[in-house]
Amino acid sequence: MKVLLDTNFLIDLLKFKVGMEELREYELYTISPVVEELKALASKKTREGKYAKLALELVKKIKIIECEGDADTNLLRLANDFVIATNDKSLRKKLKERKTKTIYLRGRKHLEVG
Repeated sequence: MKVLLDTNFLIDLLKFKVGMEELREYELYTISPVVEELKALASKKTREGKYAKLALELVKKIKIIECEGDADTNLLRLANDFVIATNDKSLRKKLKERKTKTIYLRGRKHLEVG
């Protein structure tokens, strides 16, 4: 199964120290707008910036799909071919309406497929 990772999902994995072991069985991807969002966040001297820097290191180990435009639009566009990993409630709602599977962080402790 192919999984497409969103910005907030990557940051939350690191922030809440959730291991990626559960994702090892999947083929992991992200999109270039997510990488750009992470770079913008990483340039800030905040806690989120620190997590974004770590997320950029994770992203180096997965496949990046080149896209134009914003991340959410591209995630929705690619949703037919991937399971989308996101913690964004409004995006998850849109994906659920399309009957697309999502992976999200539940209770800051483990991953849930819905």
